[in-house]
Amino acid sequence: MTVRTLTPADLDAHCRVSSAAFIWDYTPGEDAFPEDATLLGCFDDSGALMADLEYVVRDATWGDGTVPCVCVGGVASLPHRRHGGAVRKLFEELERRAQAEGWALGALYPFADSYYRKFGYERHFHSLRLTVPMRVIETFVASVPREEHGSLELYEGKKFTDELLRVYNAFAVQRPLMLRREEAHLKWFYSKPFEKCEYCYLWRSPVWQFEGYLQYKVDRAAGTVYVSEFCPLTGAAMRGMLCFLRGYASKAESVVFAQLPPDTSVLAALGEYSAMRAELAFGPSLRFYDARVTPEALREGASPQFWDGF
Repeated sequence: MTVRTLTPADLDAHCRVSSAAFIWDYTPGEDAFPEDATLLGCFDDSGALMADLEYVVRDATWGDGTVPCVCVGGVASLPHRRHGGAVRKLFEELERRAQAEGWALGALYPFADSYYRKFGYERHFHSLRLTVPMRVIETFVASVPREEHGSLELYEGKKFTDELLRVYNAFAVQRPLMLRREEAHLKWFYSKPFEKCEYCYLWRSPVWQFEGYLQYKVDRAAGTVYVSEFCPLTGAAMRGMLCFLRGYASKAESVVFAQLPPDTSVLAALGEYSAMRAELAFGPSLRFYDARVTPEALREGASPQFWDGF
């Protein structure tokens, strides 16, 4: 077996493997070769592609700085070529590259913990999915003086890009191994509110400082506001953004925070524990390559966060 980086000439073979593995319709000529990720493939002795994966290298927060993290996705193999060692060969090559390139850790979303544990990956991330009745938020808002609500600015197109990235990365510093975002990662922010009905708002304090942001969608049929990202840098920002969500009281009966850090202060701020529902959600698994970054050191800090689906 041979493992190498795929090129545009391998596009058809890659799409066939991915289509068979993930069950999606493939029509030759309709797909483009990925430009923002590296594709790694394992070939048999005849030169036929048996399995492949894709990866990107991102900076993840650690201490006062960052460490390089290889984010793995799209691990696929032809059904009739499984259990032949091709995927193992791919991960052996990733480990070789990690040592050569200085990657500190790897991350992936496993379909089965037991399978990826064979390659050194283990779950290290979890978050809270919190469902809050709107009446609880209304009660909370009544306790916040109007002059402390702050104001919100809608993120659309490129407006407020620098401010949004600054707030996101300042929040990420508080969460070990949370991926940093730069200009190349703006796709993770909702930037077309009127085209997709997806909204991203920055919270501005009464002294005109941006101190938080939130992203959400509204399901009017279900009567629910789904908050995908809730990033306050200060307690004032948290309170102000909760007050903002109260504006949907006429359209929604509940607010669902998709992923909050387990040590979030939102629970204590709202207070009505018996009225809310908190569910533990598991995130990606990690493979530690660098002795600077260890499971033991990770447990000593604040609860980690890992949002991007890479």
